[in-house]
Amino acid sequence: MLDELIATVAQRYGFRSDDYTAVWDGLEFDSARDPHELSITINDGRQIAIIISAAVLGNPWRPLRDIETAFRELQRRAQARGE
Repeated sequence: MLDELIATVAQRYGFRSDDYTAVWDGLEFDSARDPHELSITINDGRQIAIIISAAVLGNPWRPLRDIETAFRELQRRAQARGE
């Protein structure tokens, strides 16, 4: 469900699914890990990392604000670069 949430937020900020890669915990997701790191990398190399506690992941709507903030920041960086 979180991957779908990420894709929906990305689309809202103008990113298609093939424009970025979202990776949890450096490709080694461990459900016991706390906190988790979500790294979002845009194809042109821009990257942002979000730290999300395991407790927040229990409710997929709770990390929404952090994910939105990340894509908003990536979008601003693109605009600043004139893309």
